Amino acid sequence: MKNTKEKRQKSLKELTEQLEQSIRSFMDGDRYKEFLGKMSRFHRYSLNNQILIAVQKPEATLCASYTTWKKQGRYVKKGEKGIRILCPAPYKVQALENEKDPETGKDRLMKDGKPYQKKVEVVVPAYKVGYTYDISQTDGEKLPELVSILEGSLDNSQKVLRDALLEISPVPVFFHPVPGNANGFYDRKEREIVVDERLPEMQALKTLIHEMGHAILHNAENKVQADSATREVQAESVAYIVCQYFGIDTSEYSFGYISGWSSKRDVPELRMSLDIIRTTANDIIGQVEQILAKTKQPEEKMEIFRKTAVM
Repeated sequence: MKNTKEKRQKSLKELTEQLEQSIRSFMDGDRYKEFLGKMSRFHRYSLNNQILIAVQKPEATLCASYTTWKKQGRYVKKGEKGIRILCPAPYKVQALENEKDPETGKDRLMKDGKPYQKKVEVVVPAYKVGYTYDISQTDGEKLPELVSILEGSLDNSQKVLRDALLEISPVPVFFHPVPGNANGFYDRKEREIVVDERLPEMQALKTLIHEMGHAILHNAENKVQADSATREVQAESVAYIVCQYFGIDTSEYSFGYISGWSSKRDVPELRMSLDIIRTTANDIIGQVEQILAKTKQPEEKMEIFRKTAVM
């Protein structure tokens, strides 16, 4: 038993080191650079406008003006209503300004003691109502994506793994359609996980582990102090490591997802969380292995163990 735990710890250490290096390599690649180049052309909205967008279209993920979408080779679908935002509309007015003495910096005075004045243009800040459109309201050329949805169905051994994960989940798991672009979510208030039932089985399995990571690390009682980017990096890293340990490669999705949330190339959100990630992945794997050891389907259990032993 001790040897098994030691082997698992060694395997997890190797996997986290491999993940860190793989993310760096991914962020040096053409796919990441193309994504950044394309995304840099989209306008960043102020906090007030972000609130306006969220109120009018909560599921919005990427918004831009009609003209910006056109430049990107996309067009707004017929009948779509724009999301109202506030756009800067400054205007200039003529005003009088006291002239300054270049040497003293004080007002230049006429003989009667009044200051000399000159006409100047003053920019008055103002706003007007403008419209933006979410990517879901447009069609046309595809934008570069950092992640690729994992395709494919689960084989028998992977279904056993999924059932074991559902058994050890710290909160109930439901499979329902999820609005917007999210594949699933952990609801801290209701204490439940929801995975989009329309996902391919392989993606649904990865998403399940991701949301379990949130449920373990980011619940109200045991909340890890971290910003949203770090929380997402932690959850996806846990999902990647657990999947890799059981012979499922999620790199096509996980590398892009983690890179998209990271603030820098050296992925500080990952480096500062390695111990948390390893501990959480170890707990999940340990519980799963206990269930697999009791399973009544030894041939499926051994298939998973054979995949693990290859690593």
